[in-house]
Amino acid sequence: MIRFLPSIKLSFFLCLALVGACGEKKAPVTANTTPVSPPTPTILTQELVEDTLQAYAQAHPNDTLVLISTPKGDIKIRLYKDTPLHRGNFVRLANYGFFDKTVFFRVEKDFMIQGGRSDFQTMKIGSYKIPPEIKPHYFHKRGAVGMARYGDEENPERMSSNKDFYIVQGHKLPDYELQANIKEFKLNLTPAQKQAYRTIGGAPNLDQTFTVFGEVIEGMEVVDSIAAVPVDQTKWPVKDVGMKVRVIR
Repeated sequence: MIRFLPSIKLSFFLCLALVGACGEKKAPVTANTTPVSPPTPTILTQELVEDTLQAYAQAHPNDTLVLISTPKGDIKIRLYKDTPLHRGNFVRLANYGFFDKTVFFRVEKDFMIQGGRSDFQTMKIGSYKIPPEIKPHYFHKRGAVGMARYGDEENPERMSSNKDFYIVQGHKLPDYELQANIKEFKLNLTPAQKQAYRTIGGAPNLDQTFTVFGEVIEGMEVVDSIAAVPVDQTKWPVKDVGMKVRVIR
């Protein structure tokens, strides 16, 4: 069975303060004023994950569009509202700038590109996992955005990674290959889903085991370009492909 394994590079690995001033006069701002550091996220424990992410999603109900800017171009993603834990987590990390020091660290042409970590990320978010939100109507068609997970025996609940996301490139599946996937992975696909795999492509081997929480609505040519870069033996691009991620509503 195909599953996402941690990439190996350097190791096996994975109240905003309101400042006020009292008195009639405020101290003048000078060129030597120390800049205020941006807020950093609360380090989550597993016990707080579900409540925290659910609350964040509820506090940001309209945050569903995300722009990922890369050296190859921009990718626009729409996040699904009915996967609130994954949407809340992704939006939360994007708003804190977490992804801006990460790269696409695993690239497999005709399969997917995976990002969310690097050798230089220092922001601490905790080692939590996200409860699965696997929906039968979301499948791994070309452009699907999902969250990685690690392990089978040690992760029977199919909990998602807290940071490693992937975008499906995939390929068009001839009927014999699609039927082989359906049999091997015991998939229950609708006629429309089967047709999508035949005509636009995807990665059905990931269906019903990984949470899909969004899809690319612009920039699949950028995904194709990233998927074509040279990689080393661990599938890490020879030249890092970084990203800047921001929520654009």
